[in-house]
Amino acid sequence: MFSLVAFPLNPMHPGVPVSRPPPQRRRKPAARRPRARGGRSARAVAGRIGARPWLVAGFVLLLALLPPTRAMGAAVWGHVSAALASVRAAEARDREVEAYARRYGIAVDLADAIERAARAEGLQTELAFRLVRVESAFDPDAESWAGALGLTQVMPATAEFLQPGITRRQLLDRDTNLRLGFRYLKELIAVYDGDAEEALTAYNRGPGTVARIRKKGGDPSNGYADLVLGKRGGSPVNHVRHGDSAAAPAAPPAHELPPARLPAGMR
Repeated sequence: MFSLVAFPLNPMHPGVPVSRPPPQRRRKPAARRPRARGGRSARAVAGRIGARPWLVAGFVLLLALLPPTRAMGAAVWGHVSAALASVRAAEARDREVEAYARRYGIAVDLADAIERAARAEGLQTELAFRLVRVESAFDPDAESWAGALGLTQVMPATAEFLQPGITRRQLLDRDTNLRLGFRYLKELIAVYDGDAEEALTAYNRGPGTVARIRKKGGDPSNGYADLVLGKRGGSPVNHVRHGDSAAAPAAPPAHELPPARLPAGMR
């Protein structure tokens, strides 16, 4: 026997059962795309980020075209250039000092002190090193038979003229001695109108002695300037080694003139 299944009747058509639509499968909800904060989509945010470099570049270019910005940039670049030049100059000076230390066989700190003192007094660096080599052989405690002291062999009377009230202990100070010796030579070069040979002769023999010999028509040169500057045609550096009695002339009186008898140009 067949079982009868009851179907609801269609009210519009009596006797005809209502047909039911086939069941539909439920679709899974689509995964939502990540959204940026503030409700913006990730694509929109990426587009805005990609446009920012152009906006920044345009803004910077606009600022660069403004006169105040150009002036500020020029000032900043000037400071940077000055700083770089200062660093390069310091490095070049360090190399120069090390080269002098190797050339004369002295410590770098002594070469540094000689270079600084020469630069401060406006004396040529090479001339300063040669003067110290001949005068004291780079011995800061050197003392001559005439009483000259230190690296540049300055007489106490000359030091008193250059720096009133100076003591013996102060004169033996390395930096003080270099400064006064270089200043004295620099002033002598000015007195003799830039004649370094005449100035060196006066540094060694005294301006008064040089003046008296010149007045009598003589030549005050005694070979000292050649020791410092180097003989013509020879190597100016270490041409005559300090202490080489065979090559050096007889030692003249060192700085025999007291300050009271300095030439009128130095009073």
